[in-house]
Amino acid sequence: MDKKVQSIKWLYLTAFLIPVLAMAQEKEKETKIDEVVLVGYNKVSKKDVTNAVSSVKGEALKDMPVNSAAEAIQGRLAGVQVQASEGKPGGDVDITIRGGTSITGSNAPLYIVDGIQMDNAMTILSPKEIESIEVLKDASSTSIYGSRGANGVVLITTKSGRKKAITTINYNGFTGVRKIMNTLDVLDPYEFVLYQYELYKKNGVVGDADDIAFNTRYGSTYKELEKYKSVQRRDWQDELFGNEAFNFTHNLSVNGGSEKSAFSFTLNHVDEDGIMLNSGFKRSMANFKYDYDISKKLKFGINARYGRSLTNGVGTSSSGSQSNNRLRNSVRYQPFEGGSTVPVDDFDPSYATNTNLVNPLLLNDNEVRDHRINDLLLNAYLNYNITKDLTFRSVVGYVQRDISTNQFWGTVTAQARANADMPIVQLDRSQTRRITNTNTLNYTKKFGQHKLDVLLGQEIIQTDGESSTNYVKWFPKSILPNEAFANIAAATPPPGLIQDAARTAVIAPDRLASFFGRVNYIFDNKYIFTASVRADGSNVFMKGNQWGYFPAASLAWKVKEEKFLKDVDWLNELKLRVGYGLSGNNRITSYLWANFYNINANNGYVFGTSVTPGAAVSTTQTNPNVKWEATVSKNAGIDFEFFKGRLYGSVDGYITDTKDLLVLAKVPFPGYANQFQNSGKTRNKGLEFTVGGSVIDKENFGWKIDANISTNKNTILSLGSGTAAGQDYYLVQSGGIGGFDFIAKVGSSVGTYYGYVTEGRYEISDFDYNASTKVYTLKAGVPSSSAIALGAKAVQPGDLKLKDLNGDGQITDADRQELGSALPKFYGGFNQTFRYKNFDMSLFFNFSVGNKVYNANKIENTTQYLYRDNNMDAAVADRWRWFDNDGVKVTDPTQLAALNANTTMWTPPTGQYILHSYGIEDGSFLRLNNVTLGYTLPKGSLEMIGVKNFRLYATVNNLFVITGYSGYDPEASTRRNPLTPGVDYAAYPRSRFFVTGVDITF
Repeated sequence: MDKKVQSIKWLYLTAFLIPVLAMAQEKEKETKIDEVVLVGYNKVSKKDVTNAVSSVKGEALKDMPVNSAAEAIQGRLAGVQVQASEGKPGGDVDITIRGGTSITGSNAPLYIVDGIQMDNAMTILSPKEIESIEVLKDASSTSIYGSRGANGVVLITTKSGRKKAITTINYNGFTGVRKIMNTLDVLDPYEFVLYQYELYKKNGVVGDADDIAFNTRYGSTYKELEKYKSVQRRDWQDELFGNEAFNFTHNLSVNGGSEKSAFSFTLNHVDEDGIMLNSGFKRSMANFKYDYDISKKLKFGINARYGRSLTNGVGTSSSGSQSNNRLRNSVRYQPFEGGSTVPVDDFDPSYATNTNLVNPLLLNDNEVRDHRINDLLLNAYLNYNITKDLTFRSVVGYVQRDISTNQFWGTVTAQARANADMPIVQLDRSQTRRITNTNTLNYTKKFGQHKLDVLLGQEIIQTDGESSTNYVKWFPKSILPNEAFANIAAATPPPGLIQDAARTAVIAPDRLASFFGRVNYIFDNKYIFTASVRADGSNVFMKGNQWGYFPAASLAWKVKEEKFLKDVDWLNELKLRVGYGLSGNNRITSYLWANFYNINANNGYVFGTSVTPGAAVSTTQTNPNVKWEATVSKNAGIDFEFFKGRLYGSVDGYITDTKDLLVLAKVPFPGYANQFQNSGKTRNKGLEFTVGGSVIDKENFGWKIDANISTNKNTILSLGSGTAAGQDYYLVQSGGIGGFDFIAKVGSSVGTYYGYVTEGRYEISDFDYNASTKVYTLKAGVPSSSAIALGAKAVQPGDLKLKDLNGDGQITDADRQELGSALPKFYGGFNQTFRYKNFDMSLFFNFSVGNKVYNANKIENTTQYLYRDNNMDAAVADRWRWFDNDGVKVTDPTQLAALNANTTMWTPPTGQYILHSYGIEDGSFLRLNNVTLGYTLPKGSLEMIGVKNFRLYATVNNLFVITGYSGYDPEASTRRNPLTPGVDYAAYPRSRFFVTGVDITF
């Protein structure tokens, strides 16, 4: 608690320490200028933009006390989907623009921060340091970035100082607490033992091994089980995720300037606990920007950014696969103490073997993961005004990311138990480096009714790096995680065994050379024409395919400037836009057109007491013919503004076609697993609406609304050689529990679920009953789910029933069908801001409609599979019953039907996990993402101590979600493959965040 108390004190007392640093200078004069947006490599007046561009200014983010810039823009930009895959601290956030274009490749946009390309930029920027974010959505705007713009471009400008400005110091800090929003309902202790009674006693043989095992563990008579009604329940989800997770965030910025210079210095520190025990996130960042006018013609600037983060905790699943599902332990572990000679809080090896479960608290203490990231960005620019119309600009940048991950598996983990119960450590290290140099010439000239803007540029980018993995076994059982991380030599192999050698790899250098140009022409301030072309040369492809060419053109007509509308007072702006462009994609590993040997221990051999690394050809087959993926985008839009800005908005419609998709296809050649090929076509088309308005604008009261809604329809037009002969589809595994649970099919969308249709359960009427043998036999003509869902056991009343779709009288793979798509029909957000005197309030909602979610947790928790003594989903309490209220097995059809007259659920299947429609749910939701109430002291109230602005605020993030989805969160998506979105499996639960903060400017 000391850390929390000290941080709270620092949060509020810093306000009174900073004035010592403040410098009293003359107030600057402000002039109102036209709003400009960053498009391509220079700024353009918003009124002259011809492309599809969405933007948000830093001012709009000031009321969002979040630690990720991606979270701050969620739902604010039309056509831009921002989705947190799960709720863990420092978790990944996916941004998709207009549906994405790739099938097996990344759909992440290109991020440009202050002119320099960065990966995952939104997760390493504090929202408080952002000046503006522009999102280029159509190829007529993105093609200027050529090979990197196919999935959209996000241009981020961070705040800078201003010349001739007084020095200002701003501190914004907040503290808060997170709480889990909801948990999954499971069987209570009494329901649990009744279910186990059925599993153990199903054979109905008194004195057999199962009967004895149940009596020993739970009780010898049915009536004795009633004691579990009063047994204290262990809510493992609450114990593991019920942590009050405190957050402390500090933002400090100093800005100012002189006659010739301007500077900005920002600091950000985040200390955030996770709602899951032993999890948390820490991040510290520093950014310094400096601009200096060497002369009237020559200017230069530098920007240095450094950030480091530490994410603690293994989370709920390292890969989302069944074998690493830690969430399952908190859901399916027995819900009470007892049932074994080993105390519930101690490790029970027999229970672990029989149930595939470990006490979730004990397991959490035995798994340690420290994930550290260090980010460095250095860039500098030089501006030289050759003439008043011609400017040369050169930007040089260096970006480096170092990642280190330390993982420890203690004695109770499955990894250690397979290693003589001895702990294991894995140390992963990687570094990536990127060097960028961009040089541009910009010519701007006005003559009469004409305005001409010409840009010529050249750019080079190189990315490289290396990685290593060291997997060390056989540590002493008593060793602590930090001791193991610091001293891997403490691991001693048993006699006759050796440690694995470290595996190292080099990231193949990725080099790009580019030449580009753009012309913008405006006539009579009414008609605007923009054209651009870019040539990219990439070493990803073999000579002859290295160069890609990406032209684009767009037109705009300022209808408002025409004579017939010039004098219409209520209309302030009406602009029509059309655009066409080609952009590319080369996001595959370099040199895949040539054979290279990989050197690592996996290909090695034992020599003496160590493994000597060997060399082997990659499992990815070479393809000298692979070439650029190309995206063609057509866009039409309207911008409007009425009543002197009281109402404004835009409408855009687009069609985006991507061909020659870079697909990692499976190949039937010995020794090779796959090959990159240009195979397939996709199409995205949709509409985007943005509208805003000032409903009330009085001196003491204001009410403003901003809203956007978007729709996108994705269609696979061709899969090329990726399918078998005569087929127009192939099946995809999400990697969870359902086998091939997705389908990529011509005519359908990416992210289409594929499985069986649930038809309820088998009823008495589906069987013939032999009274003498007491055996139920499925009637002729009733399809059997035995082979698919029941582990090949004979079908019995109450078993899961699947629909025979092809009418052949049996349930086979042929009875699967498309079960819906993870892609929404439409999505968006709306923000309302209120102002009353010195009070302010904002409510921000985001929503999604029509998307389906694959609730894999629900499938797993209603399937018995191989193990008994596992708790189940609460729905299993309503299952088919075989035993009456006296614990006697019922077989008579009439009695059995009466016993189950009021039950609806089937008996949990004992076969493999499969995807059936029971697990596909409507993921539509309306989320109140943020509500903030603030109060600003009247200006001048604290001027005597140098305080210019003082604001207090309280916020709740993720206040509520209106949804019919039964899982933790309808936005959960634990897969990183574009073909398998919308899978909720072992996701870290989302939380609600209560915040109070202060914003002070000196």
